[in-house]
Amino acid sequence: MSIQRKLLICMVVMLVIPVALILLLSVIMMAAFALLHPTVELSLTDGLEISDPVIMRFLVIWAVMAGAVVISTGVIITAYLSHSILRPLKELNTAMEYMRNGNLSYEFTGSADKELQELCKSFEALRLKLQTTVNENLEREQEQRMLLANISHDIKTPITSIRGYVEGILDGVADTPEKMERYLTTVRAKADAIELMADNLSLYSKLEMKRVLYHMENTDIFLFLKEVTEEFALDLQHSGMRLTYDIAPEAAPGKLDKEKMRRVFANLITNAIKYKKPDCGSLCVSGKLTAHGAMISFTDEGTGIAQEDLNRVFEGFYRGDPSRNSKIEGNGLGLAICRQIVQDHGGKIWIRSEKGQGTEVILLLPCAEKKKEGDGV
Repeated sequence: MSIQRKLLICMVVMLVIPVALILLLSVIMMAAFALLHPTVELSLTDGLEISDPVIMRFLVIWAVMAGAVVISTGVIITAYLSHSILRPLKELNTAMEYMRNGNLSYEFTGSADKELQELCKSFEALRLKLQTTVNENLEREQEQRMLLANISHDIKTPITSIRGYVEGILDGVADTPEKMERYLTTVRAKADAIELMADNLSLYSKLEMKRVLYHMENTDIFLFLKEVTEEFALDLQHSGMRLTYDIAPEAAPGKLDKEKMRRVFANLITNAIKYKKPDCGSLCVSGKLTAHGAMISFTDEGTGIAQEDLNRVFEGFYRGDPSRNSKIEGNGLGLAICRQIVQDHGGKIWIRSEKGQGTEVILLLPCAEKKKEGDGV
């Protein structure tokens, strides 16, 4: 009910109820007077003159009671209006005090009045928005702290290793050409790891800030996929993995930044090698045209991903359970970079996996030409 309507009803009630009660009171008083004083009459002279003090006394009593009825009705209606209108305003003021003190969890019950209800809804929407913003800022601060901690750890580890090997060389531990070569090779590998991490971190930062320029060119997506995969054929063979293809023969024309999409494909193939099972392994690279674009998948028989990690694998620096991944090189930026690059191409990327049963990474990239009938997503 609106406040305007409520005020109108209260005004009508303030008029009707006193009149009705006064009429009822008058009837009762007249009946009582007639019963108590049957011989007393009103004598009217010039004008209206009440000559009997008994009648005067009854009229005074009637006037007092009528006034009490009017005043009581006004007080009750005013108290009702004050309670119904001021109560939600007081609650709103209390909620604002909580908000000013930084407590955004105070829930406001609202009001039955239409105008106040709209005000309360606006305030509640503001509170929820502020609460969401504060929570997002807290999460962002937590992510930044974790980011700094991960960067510090990932840089410190290879630097410590390099320092150890350099000290070994200076102390004469590498006293043979073979040891010297092994030490220097290790130092170079660790330096390459630092360079790769710096490169990934720089790209990740630019992708997050939308400062990466894409040089798109017309490309057969499936042909490019096979070219990149063939570059890793020897790496897969040396790691004991079997490579198979299931790529549709038709062309999949699209626009790609080849350098960046090569990075995506390379990262997914490298992950399949990193997380292979010790005894066996295979990688199936497939591609098909659907009504939504070119669907590409990398399916391996590796260690898989736990269900609790699936929703977080695309987060920057997230590497799952440290006890399982402590011996596997990487900084957890690869999939985060892959997702951003794929999304910047107008595509999608997602993962299906089960711990111990392998992993399937699926990409959907837009094509210049799409099949009218095909498998959906």
